[in-house]
Amino acid sequence: MLFRSASVLLMGETGTGKELIANALHRTSKRKNGPFVRVNCGALTESLLESELFGHVRGAFTGAERDREGVFEYADKGTLFLDEIGDMPLKMQAKLLRVLETGEVVRVGSNEPRKVDVRLVSATNKDLKAMVASGAFREDLYFRIKGTEVRLPPLRERREDIPRIVRHAIARFTEESFGKGAVPPDITDAAMMRLTSYSWPGNVRQLLNVVQNMVVMAMGESGGSGADVTLDVRHIPEEIVSADTDGDDAAPPAAAGSLAGTSLEQIEKRAIRETLRL
Repeated sequence: MLFRSASVLLMGETGTGKELIANALHRTSKRKNGPFVRVNCGALTESLLESELFGHVRGAFTGAERDREGVFEYADKGTLFLDEIGDMPLKMQAKLLRVLETGEVVRVGSNEPRKVDVRLVSATNKDLKAMVASGAFREDLYFRIKGTEVRLPPLRERREDIPRIVRHAIARFTEESFGKGAVPPDITDAAMMRLTSYSWPGNVRQLLNVVQNMVVMAMGESGGSGADVTLDVRHIPEEIVSADTDGDDAAPPAAAGSLAGTSLEQIEKRAIRETLRL
């Protein structure tokens, strides 16, 4: 049997953490002692993807100098994560479906089937239902891989998670860049407000990259000690600082004019209250 565990389909925009969820599913399952193998279906040509998934035998094609097992075999008793499955060519979809139905793989250039026991987790940032309707994705494969369908919301729909992600990332990147025991820097309310109010089109991946750059920049200024370092708005990239607070249109002129004569402290308090309201 290929599936002793139900297959999972992760849906969400790029950068929402689909691979992290897939890895977490593996680590908390009965297969945690087996391998976790990731393949990006959109990063390989059809011929290379077939060899990557199912393996090949010596002489199957130019450059095949020895037998090689594919990731289905390598992930036996573990989890196989197929990222960007919506980018898989139709011909490969048919071959994948056959493997999922029979629980057997045949290496390229061979006729010998090999049994595999793999839990499949698939992910995509595309609308597979729409692709099925347009004929770009096989309906039978879609129903086969969506044993459990999980949608990961974009970061702009869960802004309440941003402060926790930011503080976790600060601690993580401080240790990675400056060694275990390095004191993580603090972050000002104004900087946290700016990060929380940004729309993050690249989602968690983009946020982590920004926080990493902020940590390196601020810690570099202090010589690598975070004890007296504070991340501030000046450490945030200009394109984020100057962007609209939530990705919508800028405030109307009347609202901007109402700030005349208001102190900076009052403006910051008003902005913080508005961010908390959002």
